[in-house]
Amino acid sequence: MKVMILGANGFLGSHLYNYLKEKNNIIKCGRNKNHDIVLKKIVKSNFSKILKKTIPDVIINLIALTNVDICEKKRKKADEINAGIVKNIVDSITEVKLTKKVFFLHISTDQVYSGKGPHKEKFIRPINIYARTKLKGEKYIKKINGCVLRTNFVGKSFDNKERGFTDWIFTSLNQGKSIPVFKNVKFSPLNIKTLCKYINLVIRKKIAGIYNLGSKNGLSKAQFAIKFAKKLKLNTKLLKVVDYKKDLLIAKRPLDMRMNINLFEKNFHVRLKSLNNEINLVSRQYKVIR
Repeated sequence: MKVMILGANGFLGSHLYNYLKEKNNIIKCGRNKNHDIVLKKIVKSNFSKILKKTIPDVIINLIALTNVDICEKKRKKADEINAGIVKNIVDSITEVKLTKKVFFLHISTDQVYSGKGPHKEKFIRPINIYARTKLKGEKYIKKINGCVLRTNFVGKSFDNKERGFTDWIFTSLNQGKSIPVFKNVKFSPLNIKTLCKYINLVIRKKIAGIYNLGSKNGLSKAQFAIKFAKKLKLNTKLLKVVDYKKDLLIAKRPLDMRMNINLFEKNFHVRLKSLNNEINLVSRQYKVIR
C-alpha cells in the first residue's frame, strides 16, 4: 500500500514512519530535505500536482500547530495550519478526482471536549483557539472518503527539541527538578506505539467517520505522573501536585478530556486497554535508557 505521511519527521510521524515502513511504500512529504517530497507550503496548486504524480492509496495528515498558548497568540497562523492545510488537501484530492481512490486520515485532538467526561464524539465543546481550529479542520474531511481520529498520546520522542509529557517528567525528575502536575486535569491517552498500531488498523480497514481513540479509565495528569515515576523508580516527592488555574497559562484548558471510545471499539472490532496498561508500555521505553 502506498502511504503518504504529511509531517513524518514530527513526534508522532517519526514513530509512525518506523511502524509502517516495513509493509508499506511510504512517501514522506514535508519542508526539509529528509522528506521524499520537499514542500514548503501545502496549497491546492502544488499539492494537486504531487497527487497526480504519486497517486497514494492513503494520506495521513499529522501537520498541526499543537502549542496551545501559541495558537491563542497567533490565531491566524493556527487557522492556516490546523484548518487551512486540511482544506487544501481535501480540495486537491477532489480536483484531481481521487476521492474514490485516496483514503484521508486526519489526526485531531481530545481538546475539542470540555465539561465532564468521558465524552462521546457528538458532544463537542472547544474552549481555546487550538481546539476550535482543529475542529474546523475536521469538517473538511466529511467531503471525501476519510477518517478523523481524536486522540492524545504519550511516549519517548526521538528528537530532544520536541519533547512530550513523559519526556518532561522523566528528564525533570532525573535532574532533580521539582515540577507541577495537575490533579484536576483528566485525560485518557495512548502510548505512542499503541496509537501507531491502531492507525495502521484504520488505514487498512478504511472505515470513514470521526472517532475517539484513547485508553479506558482515564486519570488525572498528577495520577499519571506519579504512576509513571514509580514505574521508573524516580523521586515522586519532586512532583508538586496542584490544581490547574487559568492564570498559570495563556490559553484556557479543558479540565476533563477523557473520551468514550465505544464507537471505535464497535466499528473496528477491538478492545482498547486501560490507561494503567498504557503507562506500563510507555515506561518500558524509558527503562532502556536508564
